[in-house]
Amino acid sequence: MQKATTSRRSSQLDEIAESLPQRSAALSRLFLTRTSVCVSRTEVGVLRVLRAGPRRITELAAEERVTQPAITLLVNRLTERGWVERIPDPSDGRAVLVSLTAAGDEVFERLRAEYRALLHEEMASLEDGEVETLAAAVAILDKLIDRLKERET
Repeated sequence: MQKATTSRRSSQLDEIAESLPQRSAALSRLFLTRTSVCVSRTEVGVLRVLRAGPRRITELAAEERVTQPAITLLVNRLTERGWVERIPDPSDGRAVLVSLTAAGDEVFERLRAEYRALLHEEMASLEDGEVETLAAAVAILDKLIDRLKERET
């Protein structure tokens, strides 16, 4: 009996490990096709990171797991839209930081509001137990994320 339980758990863990990133990406793609703002997942990621404060291009590239040339092109597009700006790095006069503008912050907030509205609308049809299960899953995912982050340091 113990072996069957262990095997079932291992199978479930494999399924979760494979399915979770796919489901998360699918939700992001579906949302981005319905938003009022034409924006990519990486652009949203950069806006999110910059909400915490200005960053160097190299930091943004590392955070988003893209090359420095790719993030430079993305920052150029976001600058043309007026969502980010380059500012001097106070700790190094030769370097620049990328900073979120007020317009960029407004766009990010609009995206967050649209995402919440979309999910609220879709989740309204779920049963109470399903909503409670999703809430518990979010709390569990937060714990998992925290443990994975601790391993990075």
